[in-house]
Amino acid sequence: MAQPEQPPVGALLRLVASGADVDAILVAFSSLGTVPIEQLSARQWETLAEAVRREDDTYPANLAWRAAYGLRYLGHTERSFHFLTKADRTELDDAERAHFCAAWASSAWGSGDEEACESLTAEAYEAAEASGDDGALAAAWESRALLAAMHADSAEDRRAHERALEHALAAGADLMASRVHNNLGSQLFDESRYAESLEQFGHALRLAEATGHLSSIALVRHNLADVMLNLGRLDEALVEVEAARALWNSVDSPMIGAAWQVLADIQRARGNTAQATMAYREAAAVAEQENETQTLVPALVGTALISVETDPEEARLIAKRLLQIPLGTGRVPALTTAGWIALHDGDTESAMAFAAEAVEESSRRQARAALAESLELSVLAGGIGDSEARLREAASIWEEIGNPIRLQVNAIVHAHLFGTPFTERLARATLRSLGVQDDAYGIAGPLHALRNDQDDVPVRIHTLGTFVVYRSGRAVASSEWPSRKARDILKILAARGASGIRRDEIADMLWPDDDDPGSKLSVALSHLKRVLDPDKQFDPSYFIIADRASIRIDVINTSIDAVEFKGAAAESLAAHTSKDPGAIEMLEAAAAMHTGDFLADDLYEDWASEARDEVEALGSDVVRVLAFALAKTSDPQRSVAWFARLISYDPHDEPTYEALIWVLAEARRHGEARRYHRMYEMRMRELDVPAQTFEDMTG
Repeated sequence: MAQPEQPPVGALLRLVASGADVDAILVAFSSLGTVPIEQLSARQWETLAEAVRREDDTYPANLAWRAAYGLRYLGHTERSFHFLTKADRTELDDAERAHFCAAWASSAWGSGDEEACESLTAEAYEAAEASGDDGALAAAWESRALLAAMHADSAEDRRAHERALEHALAAGADLMASRVHNNLGSQLFDESRYAESLEQFGHALRLAEATGHLSSIALVRHNLADVMLNLGRLDEALVEVEAARALWNSVDSPMIGAAWQVLADIQRARGNTAQATMAYREAAAVAEQENETQTLVPALVGTALISVETDPEEARLIAKRLLQIPLGTGRVPALTTAGWIALHDGDTESAMAFAAEAVEESSRRQARAALAESLELSVLAGGIGDSEARLREAASIWEEIGNPIRLQVNAIVHAHLFGTPFTERLARATLRSLGVQDDAYGIAGPLHALRNDQDDVPVRIHTLGTFVVYRSGRAVASSEWPSRKARDILKILAARGASGIRRDEIADMLWPDDDDPGSKLSVALSHLKRVLDPDKQFDPSYFIIADRASIRIDVINTSIDAVEFKGAAAESLAAHTSKDPGAIEMLEAAAAMHTGDFLADDLYEDWASEARDEVEALGSDVVRVLAFALAKTSDPQRSVAWFARLISYDPHDEPTYEALIWVLAEARRHGEARRYHRMYEMRMRELDVPAQTFEDMTG
């Protein structure tokens, strides 16, 4: 007998809007099966729930579990939990009761409630087994996988995921199958098996796109960004996370907090503390509101690590809080963070204790990246007799899992402790070539723990990204600045470079409402000179040259990264124009020097805009010329990261998408090529511009 045609979601919503009675709405709703989970927005769920809400403020259980799943997929964790607590699951048959309990177990896992997760998972599995329904069994097995992750039982975790996938595919539940592939990828990611996790995320993305469920597509792209970050492919990670952020923003999902968190991690990896701080705050605010510990914990970790210099007390409080948050994936991040903070404070005994526990916990969970970091922490905390062996073990882990950034950080630590200044300089140069600031200010971790005391120039001014001033290799702490105006003067002078600025012009910038700012400028200049040369080792005009008419930095005695980058950019672009055979190497070196926005802390200051525009334009020109030049070489795949960087600068750059997709297709990296093509299509839709087909771009 033929099944009656199911009414579409649109008809259900029209029925609700017409003021139909509750029974009619529930009949129409039940006929849709699991369709609403994929198709209803958060606002539509709320409208539907309000229409069927009972007088005692409860909901029909068959609607409650679907709303819980739907809202959780959209990132509304707290609201998802609300519907489950306001319904009676005894109303349901075995299959639906299994779904109900599995949805609740998932919420309990997300909040770190192990006891609730365990009891609800058992009930879900019992009900699913009794029903024999593939969809219910998929949900129950996925709950068992989450519980196994809580117990750090990776073998059971994998087995449960695989059983969940079998049943999801048998049920034709593409959204559930996508989520299982995604969770499998996440498990592999936690074990630092990045190549295998990429494969699972690829399956998850194809299934999510088949359903058209934007939040699920965004989740997979977010996880892809995390993998790219840990593979050292920072520009590709940035492209993926920006795509995820755009998708979550389009459906008004709180999951956008997760995108902010990975964006912050990328900026922290580069050493850009200003951008990272802003993004972590956005992530934590959303996660706190939704009680989403999976986002909150890494956001707090990042915030603590980048605030050790500017606000050490806040860093300590966050570390203490992290140790108290229950988390389904374990407490290793909390332990390593507390260890780095203790090491910064000089408390090596506590740092060693945290490191020892982190080594044990990460080993138990087979979390190799966490193990490598824990080993490095134990070495830098001191007191370990086999420190070089431990450091080499960590290096082998970074190499095995394919994280070039952390491998190079490890090389710097090894060179500093057991090598020579020359080998350390070489390692730091290699790290900079990966787009990372090796002197990243104020970020607790291996590089910060080394605290170099020597440099080849007395004063180095870091303006590309976070503003930092170094004296003989040591960062000037915020507490050492007697006034903000002294800092602002140095920033303005750094923006002007060798040309300098008139005294009256800079005085008007800093004290626009003062009738006689000259004396204040003189005082601030005096403060600045004391900061740069507190021991008065040099002539008063050694770093800052000031006369009655103008002020400028002596760029011979003072290193300014923006000035050095502009020189390198101009020289490398000229070499390319003249077809110099060494142009590509010069362009790569220049691109590596462009580590962030000019004075990222001062994005809204008019006086910085001209210098920022100049640096941004040069940076884009260097990367564009480099990418297209590499695409024409015998190894065009070297261009991929640079094309990705161009897309991170301008996500609507059609010629760059076209070149990147062609290179990937020619290299038979078809999955990545199609992923970028789908991203390109999304960006063209935002502009209401027709998109080229994949075949047109690759033909």
